[in-house]
Amino acid sequence: MQDELWMRNWNDAHPRFSADVDRGLARIAGAIARLRRRRDDRDSSLRTRIGLG
Repeated sequence: MQDELWMRNWNDAHPRFSADVDRGLARIAGAIARLRRRRDDRDSSLRTRIGLG
């Protein structure tokens, strides 16, 4: 009986759980992209200052 109740709760909450995981992964990917952009901007400005690019 407990297994059945657990599975019903899991099935009811699974879409919300999946959406939370998707949002979390999107936030992590966004943070990594921002860090890479910032690093690339910093590298390109350094190259410009020393006359390489």
